[in-house]
Amino acid sequence: MASSPPSPLRLLSAAPAVRRRLGFSAGFSLLGLGATVAAFLLIARVVAEALLEGTLHGAGTLVCIGALLVLRALGRAGREWAGQQLAAHSVRYWRERLTRQALALGPVAVAQRRGADLAALDAELAPRLTPYYARYLPGAVHAALAFVLVLAATFWLDPATAGLLLLTGPLTVLFLALVGLATRAATQSQWTAHTRLSARLLTLTRNLPTLHAFGAVATYRGVLGQSAAQHRETTLKVLKVAFLSGFVMDFAATLSTALIAVWIGVRLFGGEATLAPTLAALMLVPEFFGPLRQLGADRHAALDAEPLAEQLAETLAVQVAPSGVVEAGPRVPHLLFAEARADVGTETVPLSLELPPGSLAALRGPSGSGKTTLLHAVRKHMPHAGNIRVDGLELDQLDAAGWQARVAFVPQHPRLIAASVTENLRLWRPEATTAELRAAAAAVGLIPVLDALPQGWQTPLGEGGVQLSGGETARLALARALLSGAGLVLLDEVTAHLDSESESGVMRAVEQAFRGRTVILATHRAAPQGWLDVCLTPAQEPEVAA
Repeated sequence: MASSPPSPLRLLSAAPAVRRRLGFSAGFSLLGLGATVAAFLLIARVVAEALLEGTLHGAGTLVCIGALLVLRALGRAGREWAGQQLAAHSVRYWRERLTRQALALGPVAVAQRRGADLAALDAELAPRLTPYYARYLPGAVHAALAFVLVLAATFWLDPATAGLLLLTGPLTVLFLALVGLATRAATQSQWTAHTRLSARLLTLTRNLPTLHAFGAVATYRGVLGQSAAQHRETTLKVLKVAFLSGFVMDFAATLSTALIAVWIGVRLFGGEATLAPTLAALMLVPEFFGPLRQLGADRHAALDAEPLAEQLAETLAVQVAPSGVVEAGPRVPHLLFAEARADVGTETVPLSLELPPGSLAALRGPSGSGKTTLLHAVRKHMPHAGNIRVDGLELDQLDAAGWQARVAFVPQHPRLIAASVTENLRLWRPEATTAELRAAAAAVGLIPVLDALPQGWQTPLGEGGVQLSGGETARLALARALLSGAGLVLLDEVTAHLDSESESGVMRAVEQAFRGRTVILATHRAAPQGWLDVCLTPAQEPEVAA
């Protein structure tokens, strides 16, 4: 029989310092429970002696009771403080883990996930994980301690009452578990509807100008309305189950408390029990069921965090390119490929090639041959198969951050931010001087274009660089790569969307600007004149021509 997969909540419980901080919470719980038991014992004795013997205790006893009740309040406040500290530390830890993982995965693996999923995952970390860490985990520890300590104290005071607690307590926990089964399905549906609505809203916002241009706004408005309605329905279902859970727990606890109270009253009137210990045991009954009732309410916090924990576990489990400890050298690298290809789970054409420093190589081949993924593997944005050596060292031996700083990658559609030309050029190197910016722009033939803009170099380019043409955007991206000082430049189809004249101009700019550096170009077109032509043809060895 196949075993069920482990709960994603185990990942959340495995965060560092969780056990230590829960230990602090347990200490405050013990303090509060111990003070509660002692205070109720004194109160029961004072009431019993006043009713049966007419004896009134002095101020010292009342002060002692008051001090114990203050300790009880301090224990509860301390437990709340420890829970808030645990939540703050754990949320910060998971946000840092998620950020490091996203940076380690790089643009390739991140692009394979919906942007709205990652945005929702990051935005919902604090709202969904804080109740889990601040209330549910400390509440579970407190409920377990209360179960043991109150049951032990009640057994010492009145074994018959303890027997009833031992019977009704597990039944309450069983009700909690049964309601949780329905809650899990509802919260999973609500999370799916939430991420779907976020994805559609983000897509609509990004493509609103295009939708307006083609008159398709009304269609997507209807789609967005349907997603919002589904999200509202699933959220209401979760609330219904939450109210049902609260009612079930309150009903079970109230019925159990009433049963025990009637049982104690019958025994007292029959002369089978002593007033002081049974009264103390009756006062402790709410302290037995109270934490269980609160745990039932906080259980929804745990189930609300479960879909997020599942997404977080999937994101953290994605394989990243291995990172070594050797720092990449500042010089132009010498590359050696031996049956090298990106490890993407599908078969691509392996590459065997040697590129001395200063080489210009064009990787040609049909879609699916592995050109672009190989470039990403060279920049350590995904693992690779075969052997890639940099100056005689295995690529996996190099520190990922240091190596990526020495490699510039220019994609087919370079990303320009909604800022000025100067800010876009300084995106990879903020400390670059104005003279360095002009030198880089001149190297790629961009000076006349930039000087002709309405505000010159301070002209806002708009989101995606709408002020520039495709060829001008490619040249600006090349200037940005030149400013980075990278000794290895990877170009992915930078001229695929350009006409032949613009393509020739861009390639001349590449040869001039990156003279002396190693440049690898992935393209569907013919290799530029004078470049090493490497044809990646499926089902055979790559063809290399000068």
